[in-house]
Amino acid sequence: MAIKTSAWGEAKFPHLSNADYAFNSNGVYHTKLTIKKSDAQEDIKSIDAEISKLVAEEHKKKPGQTGLIKRAPLPYAIEGDEVTFKFKCNASGVNSKTKEPFTQKPTLVDHNLEQIPSDKNIWGGSIMRINYEIIPYSNASIGIGVSLRLKGAQIKKLVEGSNINISGFEPVEPITEVF
Repeated sequence: MAIKTSAWGEAKFPHLSNADYAFNSNGVYHTKLTIKKSDAQEDIKSIDAEISKLVAEEHKKKPGQTGLIKRAPLPYAIEGDEVTFKFKCNASGVNSKTKEPFTQKPTLVDHNLEQIPSDKNIWGGSIMRINYEIIPYSNASIGIGVSLRLKGAQIKKLVEGSNINISGFEPVEPITEVF
């Protein structure tokens, strides 16, 4: 698969610095990227072309079942003048073909293509573009579709923070009375 580069967009709920282990014990690096609809057309065209190719292959395998081919949800959503893409990759696992264990992490670089230090915590609102691969799949319960495998990100505007959210608070006197 060829690596593609998305248009510039705004990250939503990124897990790029550290893997997300909430729903997958192997960990997942992921982000949503919201791009202006006019800038996202090349990515949409590539994704739709790959899905059309998969559907055509399925038609060849099962002629006469044109209306019965189930399609998986798209890896993007069009919302007015914006398109939100979903990118992800597993942090670790076992290769299905070679049966070898693997670990991976997306390459994160800044506007000068310098590596972003691992202690930087990339937050939503960061402006970036994503390197990705379009990965086709066919699953009986989900259908035919593609996922966008995250390979790396170039961050033009870094929004960072910590896991402690104290915005909107100010120091106050404690209550010492018992209720």
